[in-house]
Amino acid sequence: MRAWRDAAALTGVLALSACSAMLNLTVSGGLDRPEVTFDQGRRACVRDLAVYEKTGDAYTPLWSIAAEGPRCVRLTRIVYGETPAGFTAGSAATPLRADGVYEVTGGGMTTHPLSQVPWRGGARFHFRDGQWRILQARAGAVSPTP
Repeated sequence: MRAWRDAAALTGVLALSACSAMLNLTVSGGLDRPEVTFDQGRRACVRDLAVYEKTGDAYTPLWSIAAEGPRCVRLTRIVYGETPAGFTAGSAATPLRADGVYEVTGGGMTTHPLSQVPWRGGARFHFRDGQWRILQARAGAVSPTP
């Protein structure tokens, strides 16, 4: 009986490690310094974040960051164009424009000590009338291919 119970516990741990989670991304602020927050300002362990402009069916990469090394970095927010400590930027940030449609994607690890699993998050936003509006949230988002 003990061997069966141990096997069930191991299976549960392996099943948990094979899961992934979704974090909600929010964009706020103006076009000059928009900031991304995670799950209503919760601290997230981030490995990467990318911003694309969507025009028609095409995605143009505007800015991306990636954690230095294999570990994620815990952050509460990321300001567009400002590379946080522990990250490298793929390129300088391209200025954003009013009425633009932008795709933001990111990933990392959840922070619960007993069940850390990878997370992905993404959403499409539109800047109009001085504010960001969400157009579409995407579960398990992957970076668009430009």
